[in-house]
Amino acid sequence: MQETSVCDSPDLPWDGRGASLEISGCRFSLYPMDSNFISIILDALGKTDTSTVWSSSDVLSTVYRGKLSHVADAVRGLFVNAYRPGVHMALEGQFSKGCPGDVDGDSYLSQNGTPPNISSIKGIHFPVLCKIALYPLGCENYIDSIAHIYRMAEHDGLRPSTIHYATRLNGDVHSIFDYLEKACAYTQTAAAHYVLAFTLSVNSPTQTQQIDGQ
Repeated sequence: MQETSVCDSPDLPWDGRGASLEISGCRFSLYPMDSNFISIILDALGKTDTSTVWSSSDVLSTVYRGKLSHVADAVRGLFVNAYRPGVHMALEGQFSKGCPGDVDGDSYLSQNGTPPNISSIKGIHFPVLCKIALYPLGCENYIDSIAHIYRMAEHDGLRPSTIHYATRLNGDVHSIFDYLEKACAYTQTAAAHYVLAFTLSVNSPTQTQQIDGQ
């Protein structure tokens, strides 16, 4: 008797899906390590313009969907607006595009023009520690894409270093977000589906490595 894989089931929740539109997305969770974390998050949300992305929040995370430049801008805006000197804060997330289980809905792709948050936050600078792990899916030469974005980090002066299962970066908050957006833009041309997982950290009490600007 031939065994049937669970993947062969016709009633999987993503059966028949697949986005035909150029939708990028980022799902993330923000963690201000402060007793006043609710006010910090709500204040940051109030200052961040999300008019160019589709957004939804639940008890675990928030997702932004739309054009890559607008999605990256909204995540950057929220993180910068939530920053408080001396407050340890982390943001855990993943950018993604091309998932076979995606849908064409829940996005604002008709939005054009300059991303709306950068003008209000471009003067705010602080050093960030970042960890990334890139997963180019559906291509045989995936390691070439990973190597390419590693070299991009070197070129951008982010001093990448390999750690188990990830790459560590150091740099100014805007340099880090510029790089994350560029890495996504490159990878979507090299892979049908990708996920870029990342962690940002500021003001960590356990930080041991010096960052430019501190």
